[in-house]
Amino acid sequence: MKRQFIGILLWVSIVLSGQVFGTAADQPVSAGGSVFVLPVEGAIDKGMLMVFRRAFREAEVLGPRAIILEIDTPGGGLTETREIIDWVRASKKDGCPVYAYVRQDALSAGAMLCLSSSGIYMSDSAIIGSAMPIALSPLGGGVQELPADVKEKMLSAVRAMVVSLAQENGYREAVAVAMVDPNHPDVKDGDEVICPQGQLLNFTARDAIRVSSADGRPMLAQGIVSSLEGLLEAVGMGDAQVQRFEQEGADLLARLITALGPLLLGLAILALWIEFKTPGFGVFGITGIVLLVIYFFGHYVAGLAGAEEMVLVLLGVVLLAVEIFLIPGFGLTGVAGILCILAGAGLAVIPQLPTVAPLPDVEPISFLNYLVSAMRSLLFTIIVCFSGIWLLGRYLPKSSLYQKLVVADGLAPGAGYDPVAEQTRQSLLGQCGRSLTVLRPAGIALFSGKRVDVVADGEFIGKGCEVEVIAVNGAAVVVRAKPLPPGGA
Repeated sequence: MKRQFIGILLWVSIVLSGQVFGTAADQPVSAGGSVFVLPVEGAIDKGMLMVFRRAFREAEVLGPRAIILEIDTPGGGLTETREIIDWVRASKKDGCPVYAYVRQDALSAGAMLCLSSSGIYMSDSAIIGSAMPIALSPLGGGVQELPADVKEKMLSAVRAMVVSLAQENGYREAVAVAMVDPNHPDVKDGDEVICPQGQLLNFTARDAIRVSSADGRPMLAQGIVSSLEGLLEAVGMGDAQVQRFEQEGADLLARLITALGPLLLGLAILALWIEFKTPGFGVFGITGIVLLVIYFFGHYVAGLAGAEEMVLVLLGVVLLAVEIFLIPGFGLTGVAGILCILAGAGLAVIPQLPTVAPLPDVEPISFLNYLVSAMRSLLFTIIVCFSGIWLLGRYLPKSSLYQKLVVADGLAPGAGYDPVAEQTRQSLLGQCGRSLTVLRPAGIALFSGKRVDVVADGEFIGKGCEVEVIAVNGAAVVVRAKPLPPGGA
């Protein structure tokens, strides 16, 4: 029954996961006539990055003619922005153009996203620019002042990135640099200075579409449109079906689960450890499996865990099940199961990055950064596990719950000892009686009208023979056949 329950639990979790993860497949759209609209609203942070990972996976399934980034953002984290830019570049590499529609603000990281796109279109009231990197105080005290050399190092990295993006997508390098570095040369259109040195460049929509008198190209944006439909008309996709990506409850749940991920994983392993220490399979084992399902559900939705991690953890669960139900004790199979679960959980913290060539003169996203984050999470998980084991070992035996579950004197000297029965057996020593059954060697004898379980002393004694008690060893009453008197038959 317990095995069936576990199987049903895993099956239900997989089915539910398929319902949540399969939104794109459940709503097929004609690949030849669809565009995928991805809103970029609010700060670009880890939460938005998780949403982007799922969105680009969904777009890959849909195979649209184009992706539209609908932008209204004040900016955000550089690390998150760099990964999103790589997702954009990977989509373009696969033949799907990505257009930026600046609905209101494309500042800082938002401007960088625009530079990574195939073309920029803006609403009449939109602005773009001010992409100079800044460092925020980890204590929430606003902008943090950095030493000059550190500031220049960070600025030079961003400057190289926007220049590479401008070169890759045909935007003006001078405009891109002026957005991030106030010490840029004057940005000019002929003899007219558009943005003087010492100021960060900000363009209104009218400024951005201004056609240069020098080369006849727009300064930055391809055009002003009043709506998303206007953009589609401008790029020749007015008849395309719009598929808008929407955040779901699962995305919000995934953010919470990934934030609590190390704690959930630690509690899952702790519950499984308790299960190994108790006979059979019960509530702690089920709790551990459920926590693992929740952990990987959140990390899958967040774009972290993939099929490889799921298979690795499933293998670990199978090995643990074999250890619990088929192999006595706990040995190599159980250890291998735990290692598979830990390895899968650790890999689930490291995202599956888009496959794209690094930008020229720009250091690619470091896998080491994600690895360090994974090690931090694993360390927290280990702390949770060992702390839980120590607390359980120290306080659980003293709790009332433990006393109800366990026989308190189960290992105490004399536990289960019946002194009255022992005295009764000892009183039989030397007494004589008669065997009521054949003793081969165990059987029953009658002493003073009482039936007693006895054991013959290494010999066969027939039924109805006189016997004598020669020893009492615990619960064993040892007898032998009573010798016949001299001259007896």
